[in-house]
Amino acid sequence: NHLDNAERLFEGKLYGPEAILVRGKEIFTTVHGGEVVRIIGQHITHVAKFGKPCESTAEEDVCGRPLGLAFDTQGNNLIVADAYYGIWLVDLINGDKFQLVSRDTVLEGKGVNRKPRLFNSVAVAKNGDIYWTESTSDFELMDGVFSIFANPSGRLFHYDRKTQKNTVLLDRLYFANGLALSPNEDFVVVAETMSGLLHRYYLKGPKAGTDDTFVDGLPGLPDNLIANEDGLWVPLVMAADEENPSITRLLSRVPLIRKFCSRMMSVAEMPFRILHQVWPSVHSQRLLHAIGHFETMRFLVADRTTLVRLDWNGNIVGSLHGFDRSVQSVSHVAEMGDYLIMGSPYNKYLARVPIPKVPKMRVQNVRYESATEGSKKPEAPTTTTAKPTTTTTTTTTTTTTTTPKPTTTTTTTKKPVTTTTTTTTTPKPTTTTTTQKPTTAKPVTTTPKPSTTTEKPAPKPTTTTTTTPVPPKKQEAPKPATEKPAPPVEKPTPVTEKPAVATDSPAKKKEKKKEKATPTITPAPAPERAAEPAPIHEKIPNDTPKPKQEKLKVIKKGGEQG
Repeated sequence: NHLDNAERLFEGKLYGPEAILVRGKEIFTTVHGGEVVRIIGQHITHVAKFGKPCESTAEEDVCGRPLGLAFDTQGNNLIVADAYYGIWLVDLINGDKFQLVSRDTVLEGKGVNRKPRLFNSVAVAKNGDIYWTESTSDFELMDGVFSIFANPSGRLFHYDRKTQKNTVLLDRLYFANGLALSPNEDFVVVAETMSGLLHRYYLKGPKAGTDDTFVDGLPGLPDNLIANEDGLWVPLVMAADEENPSITRLLSRVPLIRKFCSRMMSVAEMPFRILHQVWPSVHSQRLLHAIGHFETMRFLVADRTTLVRLDWNGNIVGSLHGFDRSVQSVSHVAEMGDYLIMGSPYNKYLARVPIPKVPKMRVQNVRYESATEGSKKPEAPTTTTAKPTTTTTTTTTTTTTTTPKPTTTTTTTKKPVTTTTTTTTTPKPTTTTTTQKPTTAKPVTTTPKPSTTTEKPAPKPTTTTTTTPVPPKKQEAPKPATEKPAPPVEKPTPVTEKPAVATDSPAKKKEKKKEKATPTITPAPAPERAAEPAPIHEKIPNDTPKPKQEKLKVIKKGGEQG
Protein backbone atom coordinates (compact mmCIF):
# COMPACT_ATOMS: atom_id res chain seq x y z
CA ASN A 1 0.00 0.00 0.00
CA HIS A 2 2.79 2.38 -0.90
CA LEU A 3 0.44 4.84 -2.61
CA ASP A 4 -1.76 5.26 0.46
CA ASN A 5 -1.64 8.62 2.26
CA ALA A 6 -0.30 10.33 -0.84
CA GLU A 7 0.53 13.98 -0.33
CA ARG A 8 -1.51 16.36 -2.47
CA LEU A 9 0.25 19.34 -4.04
CA PHE A 10 -1.37 22.50 -5.46
CA GLU A 11 -4.83 21.17 -4.67
CA GLY A 12 -7.48 23.28 -6.40
CA LYS A 13 -4.88 25.09 -8.53
CA LEU A 14 -4.32 22.45 -11.19
CA TYR A 15 -7.09 20.66 -13.05
CA GLY A 16 -6.22 17.51 -14.93
CA PRO A 17 -2.38 17.35 -14.94
CA GLU A 18 -2.32 14.61 -17.57
CA ALA A 19 1.40 14.52 -18.46
CA ILE A 20 4.41 15.49 -16.32
CA LEU A 21 8.03 16.31 -17.11
CA VAL A 22 10.69 17.01 -14.50
CA ARG A 23 13.96 18.88 -15.10
CA GLY A 24 15.90 19.74 -11.99
CA LYS A 25 13.51 21.64 -9.74
CA GLU A 26 11.10 22.42 -12.57
CA ILE A 27 7.88 20.56 -13.31
CA PHE A 28 6.09 20.88 -16.65
CA THR A 29 2.52 19.63 -16.91
CA THR A 30 -0.57 19.89 -19.09
CA VAL A 31 -3.93 21.00 -17.68
CA HIS A 32 -7.52 21.54 -18.74
CA GLY A 33 -8.03 24.80 -20.58
CA GLY A 34 -5.39 23.94 -23.18
CA GLU A 35 -2.32 25.15 -21.28
CA VAL A 36 1.16 23.86 -20.60
CA VAL A 37 2.42 25.25 -17.28
CA ARG A 38 5.71 25.30 -15.41
CA ILE A 39 5.96 24.82 -11.64
CA ILE A 40 8.96 26.12 -9.69
CA GLY A 41 8.60 25.89 -5.95
CA GLN A 42 5.12 27.20 -5.17
CA HIS A 43 4.79 29.24 -8.36
CA ILE A 44 2.82 28.17 -11.43
CA THR A 45 3.61 30.01 -14.67
CA HIS A 46 2.20 29.78 -18.18
CA VAL A 47 4.31 28.21 -20.93
CA ALA A 48 2.08 27.71 -23.97
CA LYS A 49 -1.49 27.39 -25.23
CA PHE A 50 -2.49 26.03 -28.62
CA GLY A 51 -6.27 26.50 -28.69
CA LYS A 52 -8.52 29.50 -28.74
CA PRO A 53 -9.81 31.49 -25.78
CA CYS A 54 -12.71 29.73 -24.08
CA GLU A 55 -15.12 30.38 -21.22
CA SER A 56 -14.96 27.01 -19.44
CA THR A 57 -13.21 23.68 -19.57
CA ALA A 58 -16.38 22.18 -21.04
CA GLU A 59 -15.45 23.88 -24.32
CA GLU A 60 -12.57 21.51 -24.72
CA ASP A 61 -12.65 21.43 -28.49
CA VAL A 62 -12.16 25.19 -28.50
CA CYS A 63 -9.66 25.51 -25.66
CA GLY A 64 -7.53 22.58 -26.73
CA ARG A 65 -6.25 19.81 -24.47
CA PRO A 66 -2.51 18.97 -24.37
CA LEU A 67 -2.00 15.28 -23.55
CA GLY A 68 1.61 14.39 -24.45
CA LEU A 69 4.90 16.03 -23.44
CA ALA A 70 8.55 15.31 -24.25
CA PHE A 71 11.84 17.20 -24.13
CA ASP A 72 13.40 17.84 -27.50
CA THR A 73 16.84 16.34 -28.09
CA GLN A 74 17.76 19.07 -30.61
CA GLY A 75 17.40 22.11 -28.38
CA ASN A 76 15.76 23.63 -25.33
CA ASN A 77 12.32 22.82 -26.61
CA LEU A 78 9.17 20.98 -25.65
CA ILE A 79 7.36 18.65 -28.03
CA VAL A 80 3.64 18.73 -27.22
CA ALA A 81 0.71 16.68 -28.51
CA ASP A 82 -2.59 18.55 -28.27
CA ALA A 83 -5.62 16.29 -28.63
CA TYR A 84 -7.40 18.80 -30.91
CA TYR A 85 -4.62 20.87 -32.48
CA GLY A 86 -1.85 18.46 -33.42
CA ILE A 87 1.90 18.16 -32.68
CA TRP A 88 3.74 21.31 -31.62
CA LEU A 89 7.26 22.49 -30.81
CA VAL A 90 7.63 25.08 -28.03
CA ASP A 91 10.83 27.04 -27.50
CA LEU A 92 11.34 27.29 -23.74
CA ILE A 93 13.65 30.29 -24.07
CA ASN A 94 11.46 32.75 -25.96
CA GLY A 95 8.08 30.94 -25.87
CA ASP A 96 7.77 30.56 -29.63
CA LYS A 97 5.73 27.63 -30.90
CA PHE A 98 5.63 25.86 -34.24
CA GLN A 99 3.14 23.32 -35.50
CA LEU A 100 4.71 20.13 -36.82
CA VAL A 101 1.63 18.01 -37.61
CA SER A 102 -1.80 19.48 -38.30
CA ARG A 103 -5.18 17.86 -37.76
CA ASP A 104 -6.10 18.79 -41.33
CA THR A 105 -3.34 16.65 -42.86
CA VAL A 106 -4.45 13.41 -44.44
CA LEU A 107 -2.16 10.67 -43.21
CA GLU A 108 -1.67 7.23 -44.59
CA GLY A 109 -3.09 4.18 -42.90
CA LYS A 110 -3.11 0.44 -43.40
CA GLY A 111 -5.80 0.33 -46.05
CA VAL A 112 -7.44 3.75 -45.63
CA ASN A 113 -5.82 7.19 -45.56
CA ARG A 114 -7.53 9.56 -43.16
CA LYS A 115 -7.13 12.67 -41.05
CA PRO A 116 -6.08 12.33 -37.42
CA ARG A 117 -8.73 13.12 -34.83
CA LEU A 118 -7.20 12.51 -31.39
CA PHE A 119 -3.48 13.24 -30.90
CA ASN A 120 -2.21 11.66 -27.71
CA SER A 121 1.47 11.02 -26.90
CA VAL A 122 4.98 11.79 -28.19
CA ALA A 123 8.55 10.47 -27.83
CA VAL A 124 11.70 12.04 -29.29
CA ALA A 125 14.66 10.06 -30.63
CA LYS A 126 18.29 11.09 -30.29
CA ASN A 127 18.41 12.34 -33.88
CA GLY A 128 15.35 14.52 -33.29
CA ASP A 129 12.77 12.32 -35.01
CA ILE A 130 9.40 12.14 -33.29
CA TYR A 131 7.19 9.12 -32.66
CA TRP A 132 3.59 9.95 -31.86
CA THR A 133 0.26 8.22 -31.42
CA GLU A 134 -3.27 8.86 -32.58
CA SER A 135 -5.81 7.20 -30.29
CA THR A 136 -8.70 7.08 -32.75
CA SER A 137 -9.51 8.39 -36.20
CA ASP A 138 -13.28 8.43 -35.63
CA PHE A 139 -13.92 10.55 -32.52
CA GLU A 140 -12.54 13.52 -30.68
CA LEU A 141 -11.57 13.47 -27.02
CA MET A 142 -14.88 14.94 -25.87
CA ASP A 143 -16.58 11.88 -27.41
CA GLY A 144 -13.90 9.43 -26.34
CA VAL A 145 -16.38 7.01 -24.76
CA PHE A 146 -17.72 6.24 -28.23
CA SER A 147 -14.29 4.89 -29.17
CA ILE A 148 -14.84 2.08 -26.66
CA PHE A 149 -17.75 0.76 -28.70
CA ALA A 150 -16.23 1.43 -32.14
CA ASN A 151 -13.72 -0.66 -34.04
CA PRO A 152 -10.04 0.06 -33.31
CA SER A 153 -8.59 2.85 -35.45
CA GLY A 154 -5.54 4.05 -33.49
CA ARG A 155 -2.17 4.54 -35.21
CA LEU A 156 1.54 4.86 -34.43
CA PHE A 157 3.51 7.35 -36.56
CA HIS A 158 7.12 8.27 -37.19
CA TYR A 159 7.79 11.92 -37.99
CA ASP A 160 11.05 12.65 -39.84
CA ARG A 161 12.39 16.04 -38.77
CA LYS A 162 14.44 16.45 -41.93
CA THR A 163 11.78 15.60 -44.50
CA GLN A 164 8.83 16.60 -42.27
CA LYS A 165 6.96 13.50 -43.36
CA ASN A 166 4.86 11.09 -41.31
CA THR A 167 5.05 7.34 -41.77
CA VAL A 168 2.50 5.01 -40.23
CA LEU A 169 4.09 2.13 -38.34
CA LEU A 170 1.06 0.47 -36.73
CA ASP A 171 -2.64 0.75 -37.45
CA ARG A 172 -5.91 -0.56 -36.00
CA LEU A 173 -4.79 -0.12 -32.41
CA TYR A 174 -7.50 -0.16 -29.76
CA PHE A 175 -6.96 3.40 -28.47
CA ALA A 176 -3.22 3.97 -28.93
CA ASN A 177 -1.84 5.92 -25.99
CA GLY A 178 1.56 6.40 -24.33
CA LEU A 179 4.81 5.35 -25.99
CA ALA A 180 8.49 5.08 -25.08
CA LEU A 181 11.77 4.41 -26.89
CA SER A 182 14.20 1.79 -25.65
CA PRO A 183 17.63 3.01 -24.44
CA ASN A 184 19.29 1.78 -27.65
CA GLU A 185 16.33 2.96 -29.75
CA ASP A 186 16.07 -0.45 -31.35
CA PHE A 187 12.33 -0.63 -30.64
CA VAL A 188 9.45 1.52 -29.48
CA VAL A 189 6.74 0.45 -27.03
CA VAL A 190 3.19 1.74 -27.41
CA ALA A 191 0.26 1.28 -25.03
CA GLU A 192 -3.03 -0.05 -26.36
CA THR A 193 -5.28 1.21 -23.59
CA MET A 194 -8.59 -0.51 -24.25
CA SER A 195 -6.89 -3.89 -24.75
CA GLY A 196 -4.78 -3.59 -21.61
CA LEU A 197 -1.52 -4.47 -23.36
CA LEU A 198 1.71 -2.99 -24.73
CA HIS A 199 2.96 -3.42 -28.29
CA ARG A 200 6.60 -3.44 -29.35
CA TYR A 201 7.61 -2.22 -32.80
CA TYR A 202 11.17 -3.03 -33.89
CA LEU A 203 13.14 -0.18 -35.46
CA LYS A 204 16.52 -1.92 -35.90
CA GLY A 205 17.95 -5.38 -36.23
CA PRO A 206 16.68 -8.46 -38.06
CA LYS A 207 13.12 -7.85 -36.82
CA ALA A 208 12.98 -4.25 -38.01
CA GLY A 209 9.55 -3.35 -39.33
CA THR A 210 7.75 -6.04 -37.34
CA ASP A 211 5.87 -5.91 -34.07
CA ASP A 212 4.87 -8.21 -31.24
CA THR A 213 3.20 -8.06 -27.84
CA PHE A 214 5.50 -6.61 -25.20
CA VAL A 215 3.22 -7.14 -22.18
CA ASP A 216 -0.28 -8.58 -22.07
CA GLY A 217 -2.89 -9.02 -19.37
CA LEU A 218 -2.16 -5.90 -17.33
CA PRO A 219 -4.49 -5.46 -14.31
CA GLY A 220 -6.01 -2.31 -15.75
CA LEU A 221 -5.85 0.21 -18.58
CA PRO A 222 -2.36 1.62 -19.28
CA ASP A 223 -1.91 5.29 -20.06
CA ASN A 224 1.39 7.14 -20.54
CA LEU A 225 4.69 5.24 -20.50
CA ILE A 226 7.67 6.67 -18.62
CA ALA A 227 11.05 5.27 -19.63
CA ASN A 228 14.51 5.24 -18.06
CA GLU A 229 17.58 3.04 -18.31
CA ASP A 230 16.17 0.35 -16.03
CA GLY A 231 12.75 0.00 -17.57
CA LEU A 232 9.28 1.50 -17.73
CA TRP A 233 6.74 2.93 -15.36
CA VAL A 234 3.23 1.97 -16.50
CA PRO A 235 0.45 3.82 -14.64
CA LEU A 236 -3.00 2.24 -14.90
CA VAL A 237 -5.57 4.99 -15.30
CA MET A 238 -8.30 2.50 -14.45
CA ALA A 239 -7.57 -0.66 -12.49
CA ALA A 240 -9.36 -3.90 -13.25
CA ASP A 241 -9.87 -6.99 -11.14
CA GLU A 242 -12.49 -9.64 -10.40
CA GLU A 243 -14.71 -7.21 -8.53
CA ASN A 244 -14.20 -4.45 -11.12
CA PRO A 245 -13.76 -6.10 -14.53
CA SER A 246 -12.68 -4.12 -17.55
CA ILE A 247 -15.73 -3.16 -19.60
CA THR A 248 -13.66 -2.68 -22.73
CA ARG A 249 -12.35 -6.24 -22.56
CA LEU A 250 -15.80 -7.65 -21.92
CA LEU A 251 -17.35 -5.75 -24.83
CA SER A 252 -14.52 -6.45 -27.26
CA ARG A 253 -15.94 -9.93 -27.93
CA VAL A 254 -19.54 -8.83 -28.51
CA PRO A 255 -19.67 -6.33 -31.39
CA LEU A 256 -23.48 -6.27 -31.49
CA ILE A 257 -23.69 -5.05 -27.91
CA ARG A 258 -21.03 -2.44 -28.62
CA LYS A 259 -23.03 -1.23 -31.60
CA PHE A 260 -26.19 -1.04 -29.50
CA CYS A 261 -24.47 0.94 -26.73
CA SER A 262 -22.99 3.37 -29.22
CA ARG A 263 -26.37 4.08 -30.79
CA MET A 264 -28.06 4.51 -27.44
CA MET A 265 -25.47 7.08 -26.40
CA SER A 266 -25.94 8.92 -29.69
CA VAL A 267 -29.69 9.03 -29.10
CA ALA A 268 -29.15 10.34 -25.58
CA GLU A 269 -26.78 13.05 -26.79
CA MET A 270 -28.86 14.20 -29.79
CA PRO A 271 -31.43 16.38 -27.96
CA PHE A 272 -28.75 18.26 -26.04
CA ARG A 273 -26.77 18.80 -29.21
CA ILE A 274 -29.79 20.24 -31.00
CA LEU A 275 -30.59 22.37 -27.95
CA HIS A 276 -27.06 23.73 -27.89
CA GLN A 277 -27.21 24.60 -31.59
CA VAL A 278 -30.52 26.45 -31.19
CA TRP A 279 -29.83 28.01 -27.80
CA PRO A 280 -26.16 27.76 -26.89
CA SER A 281 -25.44 27.98 -23.20
CA VAL A 282 -22.94 26.82 -20.63
CA HIS A 283 -25.34 24.21 -19.27
CA SER A 284 -26.02 22.55 -22.61
CA GLN A 285 -22.32 22.61 -23.34
CA ARG A 286 -21.56 20.88 -20.05
CA LEU A 287 -24.16 18.20 -20.74
CA LEU A 288 -22.72 17.53 -24.19
CA HIS A 289 -19.25 17.36 -22.71
CA ALA A 290 -20.31 14.98 -19.95
CA ILE A 291 -22.20 12.46 -22.07
CA GLY A 292 -19.29 11.26 -24.17
CA HIS A 293 -16.28 12.25 -22.08
CA PHE A 294 -14.10 9.74 -20.24
CA GLU A 295 -14.48 11.68 -17.01
CA THR A 296 -18.08 10.53 -16.73
CA MET A 297 -16.77 6.95 -16.42
CA ARG A 298 -15.00 7.68 -13.13
CA PHE A 299 -17.75 5.94 -11.16
CA LEU A 300 -16.44 2.68 -12.65
CA VAL A 301 -12.95 3.26 -11.28
CA ALA A 302 -11.92 0.70 -8.68
CA ASP A 303 -10.59 1.67 -5.27
CA ARG A 304 -7.20 0.30 -6.21
CA THR A 305 -4.60 2.59 -7.75
CA THR A 306 -1.71 0.77 -9.41
CA LEU A 307 1.67 1.59 -10.91
CA VAL A 308 3.46 -1.24 -12.69
CA ARG A 309 7.22 -1.42 -13.11
CA LEU A 310 8.66 -3.25 -16.14
CA ASP A 311 12.14 -4.04 -17.36
CA TRP A 312 13.12 -3.75 -21.01
CA ASN A 313 12.43 -7.44 -21.58
CA GLY A 314 8.77 -7.01 -20.77
CA ASN A 315 8.96 -8.57 -17.31
CA ILE A 316 7.00 -7.11 -14.41
CA VAL A 317 9.60 -6.42 -11.73
CA GLY A 318 7.44 -4.55 -9.26
CA SER A 319 4.23 -2.66 -8.59
CA LEU A 320 2.88 -0.01 -6.24
CA HIS A 321 -0.69 0.08 -4.99
CA GLY A 322 -3.01 2.35 -3.06
CA PHE A 323 -6.49 1.74 -1.67
CA ASP A 324 -7.42 4.83 0.36
CA ARG A 325 -8.34 6.98 -2.68
CA SER A 326 -5.82 9.65 -1.75
CA VAL A 327 -4.78 9.48 -5.41
CA GLN A 328 -6.79 7.95 -8.25
CA SER A 329 -6.73 7.50 -12.02
CA VAL A 330 -2.99 8.03 -12.37
CA SER A 331 -1.96 8.71 -15.96
CA HIS A 332 1.68 9.78 -15.52
CA VAL A 333 4.55 9.29 -13.08
CA ALA A 334 7.75 11.32 -12.82
CA GLU A 335 10.68 10.92 -10.46
CA MET A 336 11.77 14.09 -8.70
CA GLY A 337 14.43 13.76 -6.05
CA ASP A 338 13.26 11.21 -3.51
CA TYR A 339 9.62 11.39 -4.58
CA LEU A 340 7.26 10.12 -7.25
CA ILE A 341 5.06 12.85 -8.74
CA MET A 342 1.77 11.52 -10.10
CA GLY A 343 -0.65 13.22 -12.46
CA SER A 344 -4.18 12.42 -13.57
CA PRO A 345 -6.53 13.72 -16.29
CA TYR A 346 -9.32 14.12 -13.71
CA ASN A 347 -7.70 15.12 -10.41
CA LYS A 348 -7.32 18.74 -9.33
CA TYR A 349 -3.92 18.26 -7.75
CA LEU A 350 -0.56 16.58 -8.11
CA ALA A 351 0.16 13.66 -5.80
CA ARG A 352 3.49 12.81 -4.22
CA VAL A 353 4.83 9.72 -2.45
CA PRO A 354 8.39 8.71 -1.51
CA ILE A 355 10.24 6.66 -4.09
CA PRO A 356 10.70 3.03 -3.10
CA LYS A 357 14.36 3.22 -4.03
CA VAL A 358 15.40 0.31 -6.18
CA PRO A 359 18.79 -0.15 -4.48
CA LYS A 360 17.10 -0.47 -1.11
CA MET A 361 14.54 -2.85 -2.51
CA ARG A 362 17.28 -4.95 -4.03
CA VAL A 363 19.34 -4.83 -0.88
CA GLN A 364 16.33 -5.91 1.11
CA ASN A 365 15.83 -8.80 -1.25
CA VAL A 366 19.47 -9.74 -0.95
CA ARG A 367 19.35 -9.33 2.77
CA TYR A 368 16.22 -11.35 2.94
CA GLU A 369 17.86 -14.20 1.06
CA SER A 370 21.10 -13.83 2.95
CA ALA A 371 19.18 -13.45 6.17
CA THR A 372 17.52 -16.76 5.64
CA GLU A 373 20.78 -18.27 4.58
CA GLY A 374 22.68 -16.39 7.24
CA SER A 375 20.24 -17.43 9.89
CA LYS A 376 20.62 -20.95 8.73
CA LYS A 377 24.37 -20.74 8.70
CA PRO A 378 24.75 -19.67 12.31
CA GLU A 379 22.10 -22.16 13.28
CA ALA A 380 23.70 -24.78 11.11
CA PRO A 381 26.95 -24.67 13.03
CA THR A 382 24.96 -25.00 16.20
CA THR A 383 23.23 -28.00 14.78
CA THR A 384 26.45 -29.20 13.28
CA THR A 385 28.10 -28.74 16.61
CA ALA A 386 25.48 -31.05 17.94
CA LYS A 387 26.27 -33.36 15.08
CA PRO A 388 30.00 -33.26 15.67
CA THR A 389 29.10 -34.14 19.22
CA THR A 390 27.68 -37.20 17.65
CA THR A 391 30.91 -37.49 15.77
CA THR A 392 32.69 -37.01 19.03
CA THR A 393 30.67 -39.93 20.19
CA THR A 394 32.47 -41.84 17.55
CA THR A 395 35.64 -40.67 19.16
CA THR A 396 34.21 -41.73 22.47
CA THR A 397 33.65 -45.11 20.96
CA THR A 398 37.33 -45.05 20.31
CA THR A 399 37.65 -44.23 23.96
CA THR A 400 35.55 -47.28 24.62
CA THR A 401 38.22 -49.14 22.76
CA THR A 402 40.58 -47.66 25.26
CA THR A 403 38.35 -48.74 28.13
CA PRO A 404 38.90 -52.42 27.44
CA LYS A 405 42.60 -51.74 27.74
CA PRO A 406 42.28 -51.25 31.49
CA THR A 407 40.00 -54.30 31.42
CA THR A 408 42.89 -56.25 29.93
CA THR A 409 44.69 -55.67 33.18
CA THR A 410 43.73 -58.89 34.89
CA THR A 411 44.57 -57.48 38.29
CA THR A 412 41.30 -55.64 38.56
CA THR A 413 39.15 -58.24 36.86
CA LYS A 414 40.52 -61.18 38.84
CA LYS A 415 39.12 -59.84 42.10
CA PRO A 416 35.51 -59.90 41.00
CA VAL A 417 36.16 -63.22 39.22
CA THR A 418 37.41 -64.96 42.39
CA THR A 419 34.20 -64.08 44.05
CA THR A 420 31.23 -66.16 43.16
CA THR A 421 29.41 -62.98 42.23
CA THR A 422 31.10 -63.16 38.87
CA THR A 423 28.97 -66.15 38.08
CA THR A 424 25.96 -64.04 38.83
CA THR A 425 27.27 -61.14 36.79
CA THR A 426 27.68 -63.26 33.71
CA PRO A 427 23.96 -63.92 33.32
CA LYS A 428 23.22 -60.26 34.10
CA PRO A 429 24.94 -58.95 31.01
CA THR A 430 23.05 -61.53 29.06
CA THR A 431 19.88 -60.00 30.40
CA THR A 432 21.22 -56.53 29.76
CA THR A 433 21.85 -57.42 26.18
CA THR A 434 18.22 -58.21 25.81
CA THR A 435 17.23 -55.01 27.57
CA GLN A 436 19.56 -52.78 25.58
CA LYS A 437 17.60 -53.55 22.45
CA PRO A 438 14.36 -51.80 23.35
CA THR A 439 15.81 -48.88 25.29
CA THR A 440 19.00 -46.93 25.20
CA ALA A 441 18.84 -45.89 28.85
CA LYS A 442 19.93 -49.33 30.06
CA PRO A 443 23.39 -49.07 28.57
CA VAL A 444 23.77 -46.27 31.05
CA THR A 445 23.43 -48.90 33.76
CA THR A 446 26.19 -50.86 32.14
CA THR A 447 28.54 -47.88 32.22
CA PRO A 448 28.79 -47.66 36.03
CA LYS A 449 30.11 -51.24 36.07
CA PRO A 450 33.44 -50.25 34.52
CA SER A 451 33.39 -47.28 36.88
CA THR A 452 33.48 -49.77 39.75
CA THR A 453 36.33 -51.69 38.20
CA THR A 454 38.68 -48.76 37.65
CA GLU A 455 38.57 -45.37 39.31
CA LYS A 456 40.75 -43.49 36.82
CA PRO A 457 38.86 -44.30 33.64
CA ALA A 458 35.63 -43.45 35.47
CA PRO A 459 35.46 -39.90 33.93
CA LYS A 460 35.84 -41.43 30.50
CA PRO A 461 32.68 -43.49 30.74
CA THR A 462 30.96 -40.38 32.08
CA THR A 463 31.64 -38.85 28.72
CA THR A 464 30.31 -42.00 27.19
CA THR A 465 27.16 -41.69 29.24
CA THR A 466 26.44 -38.42 27.48
CA THR A 467 27.07 -40.11 24.21
CA THR A 468 25.65 -43.56 24.85
CA PRO A 469 22.03 -42.44 24.21
CA VAL A 470 23.10 -41.37 20.73
CA PRO A 471 22.23 -44.07 18.20
CA PRO A 472 25.44 -43.95 16.12
CA LYS A 473 27.17 -46.01 18.83
CA LYS A 474 25.08 -49.00 17.91
CA GLN A 475 26.22 -48.58 14.34
CA GLU A 476 29.86 -48.28 15.25
CA ALA A 477 29.66 -50.95 17.98
CA PRO A 478 30.15 -53.88 15.63
CA LYS A 479 33.38 -52.35 14.29
CA PRO A 480 35.26 -52.63 17.59
CA ALA A 481 33.51 -55.98 18.08
CA THR A 482 35.49 -57.36 15.19
CA GLU A 483 38.78 -56.13 16.54
CA LYS A 484 39.62 -57.12 20.15
CA PRO A 485 36.98 -56.21 22.71
CA ALA A 486 34.53 -58.72 21.27
CA PRO A 487 32.86 -59.71 24.55
CA PRO A 488 31.86 -56.22 25.76
CA VAL A 489 30.73 -55.05 22.33
CA GLU A 490 28.78 -58.10 21.26
CA LYS A 491 26.53 -57.70 24.27
CA PRO A 492 24.65 -54.74 22.68
CA THR A 493 24.26 -56.80 19.49
CA PRO A 494 20.62 -57.57 18.73
CA VAL A 495 20.83 -61.41 18.80
CA THR A 496 20.84 -63.10 22.22
CA GLU A 497 22.33 -66.38 21.04
CA LYS A 498 25.57 -64.72 19.99
CA PRO A 499 26.34 -63.42 23.46
CA ALA A 500 25.73 -66.99 24.63
CA VAL A 501 28.57 -68.01 22.36
CA ALA A 502 30.47 -65.00 23.57
CA THR A 503 30.12 -66.30 27.13
CA ASP A 504 32.02 -69.39 26.02
CA SER A 505 34.93 -67.32 24.75
CA PRO A 506 35.57 -65.53 28.06
CA ALA A 507 35.07 -68.93 29.73
CA LYS A 508 37.95 -70.32 27.71
CA LYS A 509 40.06 -67.34 28.65
CA LYS A 510 39.17 -67.87 32.27
CA GLU A 511 40.01 -71.59 31.96
CA LYS A 512 43.50 -70.60 30.91
CA LYS A 513 43.76 -68.37 33.95
CA LYS A 514 41.95 -70.56 36.46
CA GLU A 515 40.52 -74.07 36.17
CA LYS A 516 38.06 -73.47 39.01
CA ALA A 517 36.13 -70.91 37.05
CA THR A 518 35.43 -73.41 34.27
CA PRO A 519 33.16 -75.75 36.27
CA THR A 520 31.16 -72.75 37.37
CA ILE A 521 30.75 -71.56 33.79
CA THR A 522 30.01 -74.95 32.24
CA PRO A 523 26.91 -75.63 34.33
CA ALA A 524 25.62 -72.19 33.36
CA PRO A 525 25.17 -73.13 29.68
CA ALA A 526 24.00 -76.62 30.73
CA PRO A 527 20.70 -75.40 32.15
CA GLU A 528 20.31 -73.29 29.05
CA ARG A 529 20.55 -76.45 26.92
CA ALA A 530 18.20 -78.19 29.35
CA ALA A 531 15.90 -75.23 29.00
CA GLU A 532 15.67 -75.95 25.30
CA PRO A 533 14.25 -79.54 25.65
CA ALA A 534 12.15 -78.36 28.59
CA PRO A 535 9.13 -77.66 26.37
CA ILE A 536 9.57 -81.24 25.01
CA HIS A 537 9.32 -82.73 28.53
CA GLU A 538 6.28 -80.62 29.13
CA LYS A 539 4.57 -82.29 26.20
CA ILE A 540 5.42 -85.80 27.52
CA PRO A 541 3.32 -85.58 30.71
CA ASN A 542 0.46 -84.43 28.53
CA ASP A 543 0.60 -87.83 26.75
CA THR A 544 -1.67 -89.82 29.05
CA PRO A 545 -1.56 -93.27 27.37
CA LYS A 546 2.11 -93.90 28.20
CA PRO A 547 1.72 -93.72 32.00
CA LYS A 548 -1.37 -95.93 31.73
CA GLN A 549 0.69 -98.61 30.04
CA GLU A 550 3.32 -98.36 32.79
CA LYS A 551 0.64 -98.81 35.41
CA LEU A 552 -0.55 -101.97 33.66
CA LYS A 553 2.97 -103.33 33.74
CA VAL A 554 3.19 -102.62 37.47
CA ILE A 555 -0.08 -104.43 38.05
CA LYS A 556 1.21 -107.45 36.20
CA LYS A 557 4.29 -107.48 38.41
CA GLY A 558 2.21 -107.05 41.55
CA GLY A 559 0.03 -110.08 40.74
CA GLU A 560 2.03 -112.25 43.14
CA GLN A 561 1.39 -115.33 41.02
CA GLY A 562 4.69 -116.86 41.98
